[in-house]
Amino acid sequence: MTKKVKKRKLLSPIITMLILIVVALIVSSLFAIFNVDGTQTTIENGILENSIIVVRNIFSKEGLSHFFSNVITNFNLLQPFVLILLSLMAISVAKESGLLKHLFSPLKKLRSNVLTFIVIFISVIASIIGDYSYIILIPLVAILYQYINKSPILGIITVFLGITLGYGTGLFYNYNDYALGMLTEAAAIIDVDSTYHFSLYSNLYIMIASTFAISFLLTWLVEKFLSKKVTSTTKYEDEILTSGKALTGSIIALLICLAGIVLMILPNGILLDSTQTHYVAKLFSPTSPFNLSFMFLFLIVIAIISLVYGFISKNFKNNHDFSWAFTKDLNNIGYLFILMFLSSILIGIIDWTNLGVVVASKLVDLISLFDFTGIILIVISFIFIIVMSILIPGSIEKWALISPVLVPLFMRGNLTPDFAQFVFKAADSVGKVITPLFIFFIITVGFIQKYNTNENKITLFNTMKLIWPIVLMMIIMWLLILIVWYVAGLPLGLGTLATM
Repeated sequence: MTKKVKKRKLLSPIITMLILIVVALIVSSLFAIFNVDGTQTTIENGILENSIIVVRNIFSKEGLSHFFSNVITNFNLLQPFVLILLSLMAISVAKESGLLKHLFSPLKKLRSNVLTFIVIFISVIASIIGDYSYIILIPLVAILYQYINKSPILGIITVFLGITLGYGTGLFYNYNDYALGMLTEAAAIIDVDSTYHFSLYSNLYIMIASTFAISFLLTWLVEKFLSKKVTSTTKYEDEILTSGKALTGSIIALLICLAGIVLMILPNGILLDSTQTHYVAKLFSPTSPFNLSFMFLFLIVIAIISLVYGFISKNFKNNHDFSWAFTKDLNNIGYLFILMFLSSILIGIIDWTNLGVVVASKLVDLISLFDFTGIILIVISFIFIIVMSILIPGSIEKWALISPVLVPLFMRGNLTPDFAQFVFKAADSVGKVITPLFIFFIITVGFIQKYNTNENKITLFNTMKLIWPIVLMMIIMWLLILIVWYVAGLPLGLGTLATM
Protein backbone atom coordinates (compact mmCIF):
# COMPACT_ATOMS: atom_id res chain seq x y z
CA MET A 1 0.00 0.00 0.00
CA THR A 2 1.51 3.26 -1.12
CA LYS A 3 1.33 6.34 1.01
CA LYS A 4 -0.11 9.43 -0.52
CA VAL A 5 2.26 12.34 -0.36
CA LYS A 6 0.41 15.45 0.68
CA LYS A 7 1.33 18.27 -1.64
CA ARG A 8 2.01 21.54 0.15
CA LYS A 9 0.00 24.52 -0.90
CA LEU A 10 2.35 27.35 -1.74
CA LEU A 11 1.45 31.02 -1.68
CA SER A 12 2.46 32.74 -4.89
CA PRO A 13 4.68 35.83 -4.52
CA ILE A 14 1.83 38.05 -5.74
CA ILE A 15 -0.57 36.76 -3.07
CA THR A 16 2.23 37.05 -0.49
CA MET A 17 2.80 40.70 -1.39
CA LEU A 18 -0.93 41.40 -1.16
CA ILE A 19 -0.98 39.86 2.32
CA LEU A 20 2.02 41.96 3.37
CA ILE A 21 0.24 45.10 2.14
CA VAL A 22 -2.81 44.23 4.25
CA VAL A 23 -0.59 43.54 7.28
CA ALA A 24 1.18 46.89 6.83
CA LEU A 25 -2.18 48.66 6.62
CA ILE A 26 -3.47 47.00 9.80
CA VAL A 27 -0.28 47.36 11.87
CA SER A 28 0.24 51.02 10.98
CA SER A 29 -3.40 51.77 11.78
CA LEU A 30 -3.18 50.04 15.17
CA PHE A 31 0.00 52.00 15.97
CA ALA A 32 -1.80 55.20 14.98
CA ILE A 33 -4.88 54.38 17.09
CA PHE A 34 -2.69 53.78 20.16
CA ASN A 35 -0.72 57.01 19.45
CA VAL A 36 2.65 55.28 19.11
CA ASP A 37 5.32 57.87 18.40
CA GLY A 38 9.09 58.28 18.43
CA THR A 39 11.71 60.97 18.81
CA GLN A 40 13.72 61.74 15.70
CA THR A 41 17.09 63.47 16.09
CA THR A 42 18.36 65.41 13.09
CA ILE A 43 21.17 67.85 12.39
CA GLU A 44 19.89 71.16 11.02
CA ASN A 45 22.33 74.00 10.30
CA GLY A 46 24.89 72.56 12.70
CA ILE A 47 22.39 72.12 15.54
CA LEU A 48 20.87 68.94 16.96
CA GLU A 49 17.08 69.08 16.77
CA ASN A 50 14.62 66.62 18.26
CA SER A 51 11.13 66.17 16.85
CA ILE A 52 8.22 63.89 17.65
CA ILE A 53 7.24 61.52 14.83
CA VAL A 54 3.86 59.83 15.02
CA VAL A 55 2.51 56.86 13.09
CA ARG A 56 -0.19 58.14 10.75
CA ASN A 57 -3.43 56.28 10.14
CA ILE A 58 -3.77 55.20 6.52
CA PHE A 59 -7.52 54.68 7.07
CA SER A 60 -8.06 58.34 7.94
CA LYS A 61 -9.50 60.73 5.34
CA GLU A 62 -6.02 62.13 4.70
CA GLY A 63 -4.50 58.65 4.55
CA LEU A 64 -7.01 57.19 2.09
CA SER A 65 -6.72 60.29 -0.10
CA HIS A 66 -2.94 59.94 -0.15
CA PHE A 67 -3.08 56.18 -0.75
CA PHE A 68 -5.32 56.28 -3.81
CA SER A 69 -3.77 59.40 -5.35
CA ASN A 70 -0.18 58.10 -5.06
CA VAL A 71 -0.47 54.45 -6.18
CA ILE A 72 0.56 55.27 -9.75
CA THR A 73 2.98 58.01 -8.69
CA ASN A 74 4.89 55.65 -6.39
CA PHE A 75 5.27 53.14 -9.24
CA ASN A 76 6.42 55.87 -11.63
CA LEU A 77 9.07 56.92 -9.11
CA LEU A 78 10.36 53.36 -8.75
CA GLN A 79 13.66 53.88 -10.58
CA PRO A 80 14.69 50.19 -10.92
CA PHE A 81 11.65 49.59 -13.16
CA VAL A 82 13.16 51.50 -16.10
CA LEU A 83 16.71 50.39 -15.33
CA ILE A 84 15.70 46.71 -15.46
CA LEU A 85 14.20 47.25 -18.93
CA LEU A 86 17.43 48.81 -20.21
CA SER A 87 19.51 46.03 -18.66
CA LEU A 88 17.34 43.28 -20.16
CA MET A 89 17.48 44.90 -23.59
CA ALA A 90 21.28 45.04 -23.44
CA ILE A 91 21.71 41.50 -22.12
CA SER A 92 19.17 40.15 -24.62
CA VAL A 93 20.99 41.54 -27.65
CA ALA A 94 24.33 40.30 -26.26
CA LYS A 95 22.86 36.82 -25.85
CA GLU A 96 21.30 36.67 -29.32
CA SER A 97 24.49 37.94 -30.95
CA GLY A 98 26.38 34.93 -29.59
CA LEU A 99 28.71 37.04 -27.44
CA LEU A 100 27.48 35.66 -24.10
CA LYS A 101 27.60 32.08 -25.36
CA HIS A 102 31.20 32.62 -26.47
CA LEU A 103 32.17 34.04 -23.07
CA PHE A 104 30.17 31.73 -20.82
CA SER A 105 30.27 28.27 -22.41
CA PRO A 106 33.99 27.62 -21.62
CA LEU A 107 33.18 28.13 -17.92
CA LYS A 108 31.58 24.66 -17.90
CA LYS A 109 35.10 23.33 -17.33
CA LEU A 110 35.44 25.14 -14.00
CA ARG A 111 34.81 23.29 -10.76
CA SER A 112 31.53 24.26 -9.16
CA ASN A 113 33.09 25.86 -6.08
CA VAL A 114 35.54 27.87 -8.20
CA LEU A 115 32.74 29.26 -10.33
CA THR A 116 30.65 30.08 -7.24
CA PHE A 117 33.60 31.91 -5.69
CA ILE A 118 34.16 33.95 -8.86
CA VAL A 119 30.47 34.93 -9.05
CA ILE A 120 30.35 35.90 -5.37
CA PHE A 121 33.67 37.78 -5.42
CA ILE A 122 32.60 39.80 -8.47
CA SER A 123 29.25 40.46 -6.80
CA VAL A 124 30.93 41.78 -3.66
CA ILE A 125 33.34 44.14 -5.43
CA ALA A 126 30.60 45.26 -7.85
CA SER A 127 29.29 47.49 -5.06
CA ILE A 128 31.59 50.13 -6.55
CA ILE A 129 28.79 50.85 -9.05
CA GLY A 130 26.10 50.83 -6.36
CA ASP A 131 22.63 49.49 -7.11
CA TYR A 132 23.51 49.05 -10.79
CA SER A 133 25.28 45.85 -9.70
CA TYR A 134 21.88 44.24 -9.06
CA ILE A 135 20.40 45.53 -12.30
CA ILE A 136 23.20 44.10 -14.43
CA LEU A 137 24.43 41.01 -12.61
CA ILE A 138 21.15 39.29 -11.64
CA PRO A 139 19.90 38.72 -15.22
CA LEU A 140 23.44 38.21 -16.54
CA VAL A 141 24.38 35.49 -14.04
CA ALA A 142 21.06 33.71 -14.71
CA ILE A 143 22.11 33.35 -18.36
CA LEU A 144 25.62 32.29 -17.32
CA TYR A 145 24.17 29.44 -15.25
CA GLN A 146 21.96 28.43 -18.17
CA TYR A 147 24.96 28.03 -20.46
CA ILE A 148 26.89 25.91 -17.95
CA ASN A 149 23.80 23.71 -17.33
CA LYS A 150 23.26 24.82 -13.74
CA SER A 151 20.04 26.19 -12.32
CA PRO A 152 19.57 29.88 -13.23
CA ILE A 153 17.65 30.22 -9.94
CA LEU A 154 20.78 29.14 -8.06
CA GLY A 155 22.74 31.80 -9.93
CA ILE A 156 20.14 34.47 -9.17
CA ILE A 157 20.10 33.75 -5.43
CA THR A 158 23.90 33.45 -5.30
CA VAL A 159 24.52 36.80 -6.95
CA PHE A 160 21.86 38.48 -4.78
CA LEU A 161 23.52 37.18 -1.62
CA GLY A 162 26.96 38.20 -2.88
CA ILE A 163 25.97 41.76 -3.72
CA THR A 164 23.80 42.35 -0.65
CA LEU A 165 25.90 40.70 2.05
CA GLY A 166 28.99 42.30 0.55
CA TYR A 167 27.43 45.72 0.10
CA GLY A 168 28.95 46.99 3.34
CA THR A 169 32.46 46.13 2.20
CA GLY A 170 34.42 45.71 -1.06
CA LEU A 171 37.90 46.44 -2.34
CA PHE A 172 37.03 49.99 -3.37
CA TYR A 173 35.00 52.72 -1.73
CA ASN A 174 31.89 53.98 -3.48
CA TYR A 175 29.46 56.89 -3.34
CA ASN A 176 27.53 55.18 -0.57
CA ASP A 177 30.67 55.24 1.62
CA TYR A 178 31.12 58.93 0.86
CA ALA A 179 27.50 59.84 1.65
CA LEU A 180 27.50 57.82 4.88
CA GLY A 181 30.84 59.34 5.82
CA MET A 182 29.52 62.88 5.52
CA LEU A 183 26.68 61.97 7.89
CA THR A 184 29.16 60.32 10.26
CA GLU A 185 31.35 63.41 10.26
CA ALA A 186 28.40 65.71 10.98
CA ALA A 187 27.25 63.50 13.88
CA ALA A 188 30.74 63.34 15.40
CA ILE A 189 31.40 67.07 15.10
CA ILE A 190 28.07 68.28 16.42
CA ASP A 191 28.15 66.48 19.75
CA VAL A 192 31.60 65.15 20.68
CA ASP A 193 34.68 66.08 18.62
CA SER A 194 34.67 69.28 16.56
CA THR A 195 38.06 68.33 14.99
CA TYR A 196 36.95 64.99 13.55
CA HIS A 197 37.28 64.52 9.79
CA PHE A 198 36.06 61.46 7.89
CA SER A 199 38.40 59.77 5.43
CA LEU A 200 37.26 57.41 2.67
CA TYR A 201 40.28 55.22 3.49
CA SER A 202 39.43 54.94 7.19
CA ASN A 203 37.94 51.42 6.78
CA LEU A 204 40.21 50.19 3.98
CA TYR A 205 41.93 47.30 5.80
CA ILE A 206 38.81 45.81 7.36
CA MET A 207 37.00 46.20 4.03
CA ILE A 208 39.64 44.20 2.17
CA ALA A 209 39.79 41.49 4.85
CA SER A 210 36.00 41.13 5.10
CA THR A 211 35.66 41.03 1.29
CA PHE A 212 37.71 37.83 1.14
CA ALA A 213 36.14 36.43 4.32
CA ILE A 214 32.62 36.92 2.92
CA SER A 215 33.58 35.49 -0.47
CA PHE A 216 35.11 32.30 0.95
CA LEU A 217 32.45 31.66 3.61
CA LEU A 218 29.54 32.44 1.27
CA THR A 219 31.04 30.14 -1.38
CA TRP A 220 31.19 27.31 1.13
CA LEU A 221 27.63 27.96 2.34
CA VAL A 222 26.22 28.08 -1.19
CA GLU A 223 27.99 24.89 -2.20
CA LYS A 224 27.18 23.09 1.06
CA PHE A 225 23.51 24.01 1.43
CA LEU A 226 22.00 26.08 -1.37
CA SER A 227 23.24 24.18 -4.43
CA LYS A 228 21.78 20.91 -3.09
CA LYS A 229 18.32 22.44 -2.72
CA VAL A 230 18.25 24.38 -6.00
CA THR A 231 19.11 22.02 -8.85
CA SER A 232 18.54 21.88 -12.59
CA THR A 233 17.61 18.74 -14.52
CA THR A 234 17.47 20.18 -18.04
CA LYS A 235 20.30 21.13 -20.36
CA TYR A 236 20.14 24.42 -22.21
CA GLU A 237 20.88 24.35 -25.92
CA ASP A 238 20.52 26.84 -28.77
CA GLU A 239 21.68 27.21 -32.35
CA ILE A 240 23.62 30.43 -31.81
CA LEU A 241 27.06 30.44 -33.48
CA THR A 242 30.35 31.53 -31.91
CA SER A 243 33.34 33.04 -33.68
CA GLY A 244 36.86 33.97 -32.58
CA LYS A 245 37.02 36.64 -35.28
CA ALA A 246 33.76 38.13 -34.02
CA LEU A 247 35.11 38.23 -30.45
CA THR A 248 38.21 40.11 -31.60
CA GLY A 249 36.05 42.65 -33.39
CA SER A 250 33.87 43.07 -30.30
CA ILE A 251 36.89 43.64 -28.06
CA ILE A 252 38.17 46.37 -30.38
CA ALA A 253 34.72 48.00 -30.41
CA LEU A 254 34.56 47.77 -26.60
CA LEU A 255 37.94 49.47 -26.16
CA ILE A 256 36.87 52.32 -28.44
CA CYS A 257 33.60 52.78 -26.50
CA LEU A 258 35.37 52.69 -23.13
CA ALA A 259 37.94 55.24 -24.33
CA GLY A 260 35.11 57.60 -25.24
CA ILE A 261 33.45 57.17 -21.82
CA VAL A 262 36.75 57.67 -19.98
CA LEU A 263 37.26 60.97 -21.80
CA MET A 264 33.84 62.11 -20.57
CA ILE A 265 34.53 61.24 -16.92
CA LEU A 266 38.06 62.62 -16.62
CA PRO A 267 38.38 65.63 -14.29
CA ASN A 268 36.15 68.41 -15.68
CA GLY A 269 34.49 65.85 -17.97
CA ILE A 270 31.01 66.53 -19.32
CA LEU A 271 29.47 63.62 -17.39
CA LEU A 272 30.63 64.79 -13.94
CA ASP A 273 28.60 66.70 -11.36
CA SER A 274 30.52 69.99 -11.12
CA THR A 275 28.68 70.98 -7.93
CA GLN A 276 30.50 68.27 -5.94
CA THR A 277 34.04 68.44 -4.57
CA HIS A 278 35.10 64.79 -4.25
CA TYR A 279 35.57 62.76 -7.44
CA VAL A 280 33.41 59.81 -6.35
CA ALA A 281 30.59 62.28 -5.62
CA LYS A 282 31.10 63.97 -8.99
CA LEU A 283 30.79 60.55 -10.59
CA PHE A 284 27.91 58.96 -8.67
CA SER A 285 25.96 61.72 -6.90
CA PRO A 286 22.18 61.59 -7.52
CA THR A 287 22.51 64.56 -9.91
CA SER A 288 25.63 63.37 -11.74
CA PRO A 289 25.13 63.04 -15.53
CA PHE A 290 27.25 59.88 -15.44
CA ASN A 291 25.11 58.31 -12.72
CA LEU A 292 21.85 59.33 -14.40
CA SER A 293 22.98 57.98 -17.77
CA PHE A 294 24.85 54.88 -16.54
CA MET A 295 22.36 52.27 -17.77
CA PHE A 296 21.85 54.11 -21.06
CA LEU A 297 25.61 54.09 -21.62
CA PHE A 298 25.66 50.40 -20.70
CA LEU A 299 22.94 49.71 -23.28
CA ILE A 300 24.77 51.66 -26.00
CA VAL A 301 28.10 49.92 -25.38
CA ILE A 302 26.58 46.43 -25.25
CA ALA A 303 24.48 47.14 -28.36
CA ILE A 304 27.57 48.23 -30.33
CA ILE A 305 29.77 45.28 -29.39
CA SER A 306 26.85 42.86 -29.89
CA LEU A 307 26.19 44.36 -33.32
CA VAL A 308 29.81 43.75 -34.28
CA TYR A 309 29.81 40.21 -32.90
CA GLY A 310 26.42 39.31 -34.36
CA PHE A 311 27.15 40.35 -37.94
CA ILE A 312 30.66 38.89 -38.04
CA SER A 313 29.44 35.57 -36.57
CA LYS A 314 26.40 35.58 -38.93
CA ASN A 315 23.94 35.35 -36.02
CA PHE A 316 22.56 38.65 -37.31
CA LYS A 317 21.89 38.36 -41.03
CA ASN A 318 20.10 41.67 -41.39
CA ASN A 319 18.92 44.71 -39.45
CA HIS A 320 15.68 42.96 -38.48
CA ASP A 321 17.59 40.22 -36.66
CA PHE A 322 19.52 42.88 -34.74
CA SER A 323 16.34 44.78 -33.84
CA TRP A 324 14.44 41.71 -32.62
CA ALA A 325 17.42 40.64 -30.52
CA PHE A 326 16.66 43.42 -28.02
CA THR A 327 13.34 41.77 -27.14
CA LYS A 328 14.14 38.04 -27.05
CA ASP A 329 15.06 37.85 -23.36
CA LEU A 330 12.05 39.90 -22.26
CA ASN A 331 9.92 36.75 -22.17
CA ASN A 332 8.29 35.77 -18.86
CA ILE A 333 9.12 38.98 -17.00
CA GLY A 334 5.54 40.22 -16.56
CA TYR A 335 5.52 38.60 -13.12
CA LEU A 336 8.52 40.73 -12.15
CA PHE A 337 6.76 43.98 -13.04
CA ILE A 338 3.63 43.00 -11.10
CA LEU A 339 5.76 42.30 -8.02
CA MET A 340 7.52 45.66 -8.42
CA PHE A 341 4.15 47.41 -8.66
CA LEU A 342 2.93 45.76 -5.45
CA SER A 343 6.27 46.51 -3.80
CA SER A 344 5.86 50.22 -4.63
CA ILE A 345 2.48 50.16 -2.85
CA LEU A 346 3.94 48.44 0.23
CA ILE A 347 6.91 50.82 0.41
CA GLY A 348 4.60 53.80 -0.07
CA ILE A 349 2.46 52.72 2.90
CA ILE A 350 5.46 52.26 5.21
CA ASP A 351 6.93 55.63 4.18
CA TRP A 352 3.74 57.67 4.54
CA THR A 353 2.66 56.17 7.85
CA ASN A 354 6.15 56.73 9.38
CA LEU A 355 6.02 53.15 10.68
CA GLY A 356 9.67 52.42 9.88
CA VAL A 357 10.96 55.74 11.25
CA VAL A 358 9.08 55.34 14.56
CA VAL A 359 10.27 51.74 15.08
CA ALA A 360 13.87 52.74 14.28
CA SER A 361 13.75 55.71 16.67
CA LYS A 362 12.40 53.45 19.44
CA LEU A 363 15.29 51.02 18.94
CA VAL A 364 17.88 53.82 18.96
CA ASP A 365 16.35 55.21 22.15
CA LEU A 366 16.55 51.75 23.70
CA ILE A 367 20.27 51.47 22.87
CA SER A 368 21.04 54.91 24.31
CA LEU A 369 18.93 54.22 27.41
CA PHE A 370 21.42 51.64 28.67
CA ASP A 371 25.06 52.39 29.38
CA PHE A 372 26.48 49.84 26.93
CA THR A 373 30.15 49.93 25.92
CA GLY A 374 32.65 47.68 24.16
CA ILE A 375 31.56 44.31 22.80
CA ILE A 376 28.02 44.56 24.20
CA LEU A 377 27.48 47.90 22.44
CA ILE A 378 28.81 46.45 19.17
CA VAL A 379 26.59 43.34 19.31
CA ILE A 380 23.40 45.14 20.44
CA SER A 381 23.84 47.88 17.82
CA PHE A 382 24.48 45.29 15.12
CA ILE A 383 21.31 43.34 15.93
CA PHE A 384 19.14 46.45 16.27
CA ILE A 385 20.34 47.83 12.93
CA ILE A 386 19.37 44.53 11.26
CA VAL A 387 15.86 44.89 12.70
CA MET A 388 15.66 48.53 11.55
CA SER A 389 16.72 47.50 8.06
CA ILE A 390 13.65 45.29 7.70
CA LEU A 391 11.43 48.39 7.69
CA ILE A 392 13.97 50.93 6.35
CA PRO A 393 16.26 49.15 3.86
CA GLY A 394 17.72 52.39 2.46
CA SER A 395 21.26 52.83 3.87
CA ILE A 396 21.59 56.61 3.64
CA GLU A 397 18.05 57.28 4.89
CA LYS A 398 18.58 54.98 7.87
CA TRP A 399 22.02 56.36 8.78
CA ALA A 400 20.69 59.93 8.58
CA LEU A 401 18.07 58.87 11.12
CA ILE A 402 20.29 57.05 13.62
CA SER A 403 23.82 58.47 13.20
CA PRO A 404 23.17 61.63 15.31
CA VAL A 405 22.53 59.32 18.27
CA LEU A 406 24.64 56.22 17.52
CA VAL A 407 27.91 57.92 16.53
CA PRO A 408 28.18 60.00 19.76
CA LEU A 409 27.17 56.88 21.73
CA PHE A 410 30.06 54.93 20.20
CA MET A 411 32.48 57.79 20.79
CA ARG A 412 31.54 58.10 24.45
CA GLY A 413 32.12 54.34 24.68
CA ASN A 414 35.68 54.91 23.36
CA LEU A 415 34.82 53.60 19.86
CA THR A 416 35.65 55.65 16.78
CA PRO A 417 33.05 57.11 14.40
CA ASP A 418 34.71 55.15 11.59
CA PHE A 419 34.09 51.90 13.44
CA ALA A 420 30.48 52.92 14.14
CA GLN A 421 29.95 53.45 10.41
CA PHE A 422 31.45 50.07 9.52
CA VAL A 423 29.32 48.28 12.13
CA PHE A 424 26.32 49.99 10.57
CA LYS A 425 27.28 48.97 7.02
CA ALA A 426 27.85 45.34 8.03
CA ALA A 427 24.51 45.08 9.85
CA ASP A 428 22.67 47.00 7.13
CA SER A 429 23.87 44.54 4.48
CA VAL A 430 22.47 41.62 6.48
CA GLY A 431 19.12 43.32 7.13
CA LYS A 432 18.55 43.99 3.43
CA VAL A 433 18.71 40.28 2.58
CA ILE A 434 15.65 39.36 4.61
CA THR A 435 13.15 42.14 3.93
CA PRO A 436 10.46 42.31 1.23
CA LEU A 437 10.70 46.11 1.51
CA PHE A 438 14.08 45.97 -0.22
CA ILE A 439 13.22 46.44 -3.89
CA PHE A 440 16.13 44.30 -5.09
CA PHE A 441 14.93 41.38 -3.00
CA ILE A 442 11.60 41.67 -4.83
CA ILE A 443 13.46 41.92 -8.17
CA THR A 444 15.36 38.76 -7.23
CA VAL A 445 12.09 36.92 -6.48
CA GLY A 446 10.67 38.25 -9.79
CA PHE A 447 13.58 36.86 -11.79
CA ILE A 448 13.25 33.54 -9.99
CA GLN A 449 9.68 33.31 -11.34
CA LYS A 450 11.05 33.72 -14.87
CA TYR A 451 12.94 30.45 -14.49
CA ASN A 452 10.54 28.60 -12.16
CA THR A 453 9.33 25.15 -13.20
CA ASN A 454 6.05 23.46 -12.37
CA GLU A 455 7.91 20.65 -10.61
CA ASN A 456 9.98 22.87 -8.31
CA LYS A 457 8.39 26.25 -7.72
CA ILE A 458 10.27 28.70 -5.52
CA THR A 459 8.09 31.40 -3.97
CA LEU A 460 8.89 34.48 -1.90
CA PHE A 461 8.74 32.55 1.37
CA ASN A 462 10.72 29.68 -0.16
CA THR A 463 13.44 32.15 -1.10
CA MET A 464 13.59 33.44 2.47
CA LYS A 465 13.63 29.87 3.80
CA LEU A 466 16.54 28.99 1.49
CA ILE A 467 18.68 31.96 2.52
CA TRP A 468 17.90 32.12 6.27
CA PRO A 469 20.56 29.55 7.34
CA ILE A 470 23.13 31.40 5.24
CA VAL A 471 22.11 34.74 6.76
CA LEU A 472 22.49 33.37 10.30
CA MET A 473 25.99 32.11 9.51
CA MET A 474 26.91 35.45 7.97
CA ILE A 475 25.68 37.28 11.09
CA ILE A 476 28.03 35.13 13.20
CA MET A 477 30.90 35.80 10.79
CA TRP A 478 30.33 39.57 10.80
CA LEU A 479 30.19 39.69 14.59
CA LEU A 480 33.40 37.66 14.83
CA ILE A 481 35.18 40.04 12.44
CA LEU A 482 33.97 43.12 14.34
CA ILE A 483 34.80 41.72 17.79
CA VAL A 484 38.23 40.39 16.74
CA TRP A 485 39.11 43.73 15.16
CA TYR A 486 38.06 45.55 18.32
CA VAL A 487 39.76 43.21 20.82
CA ALA A 488 43.00 42.85 18.81
CA GLY A 489 43.26 46.60 18.25
CA LEU A 490 43.84 46.16 14.53
CA PRO A 491 43.80 49.27 12.32
CA LEU A 492 40.55 49.75 10.42
CA GLY A 493 42.25 51.63 7.63
CA LEU A 494 44.78 54.36 7.04
CA GLY A 495 45.39 56.03 10.40
CA THR A 496 42.24 54.73 12.09
CA LEU A 497 41.47 52.18 14.81
CA ALA A 498 38.31 50.74 16.28
CA THR A 499 39.04 52.54 19.56
CA MET A 500 39.73 56.23 20.15
